[in-house]
Amino acid sequence: HVIFERVSYLAGNWWFPWLVALGSGVNMFTLVFGGVLAACYVTAILTRPKYWLATATINAFGTIIGVILVVYLVEVNGTDYITDRFPSVFKSDKWGWIEENVEKYGPFGVVLTSAAPIVLHPVILFAMLAKMNTAVLVGCIFVGRVLKYSIMAQCALTAPGMLRYFGGKKLVDIAKKES
Repeated sequence: HVIFERVSYLAGNWWFPWLVALGSGVNMFTLVFGGVLAACYVTAILTRPKYWLATATINAFGTIIGVILVVYLVEVNGTDYITDRFPSVFKSDKWGWIEENVEKYGPFGVVLTSAAPIVLHPVILFAMLAKMNTAVLVGCIFVGRVLKYSIMAQCALTAPGMLRYFGGKKLVDIAKKES
C-alpha cells in the first residue's frame, strides 16, 4: 500500500502525465512496461479527474513519439526490422483482425485498431506494407490512441470494472481503491 500511496501522491502533479507519456513512447521499444504504465495512467486520471482529456491526449502524444521512431526505423531498415525485433507480438490471436481492419478499411481501420487495447507494431507493419502515407498512419494512430485513453479514463471515473479489458484485475482494483 505504501507504493500505491506514493504513486497517488506523485500522480497529482502536473508533470506526472508527461512522465507516463514518456514511458509510453519508450515502451514502443521494450513492450514490458504496459501494465505499470496503465496503472500509472489510471492513477493520474483518478487523482486529477478534471484533466482526463488532457491526460489522454498527453499519453497518446508520448506513444506517437515512439510510433514515429518505429516507423522511421522500419523505413530505414525494412519491415523485417519490426518482425525480427518483436517476434512475440506477431504470434497474437489478434493478428488476423488487425490485418483485415487495416487492409479493408485503410485509415479508418488504423484508427479502429489503434483504439483497441493492443500493441501497435502489427498496425504499423500492415499499414506500411499497404503503402499508407506516413503522416496519415501517424495521425490515425494518434486519433485511435486518444480514443483509447479517453475510454480508459471514462471507465476509471465511471465504470472501473470495465478496465479489465485494458489491463486486467489490477487496474480495476486501483480504480476502485481510488474512487
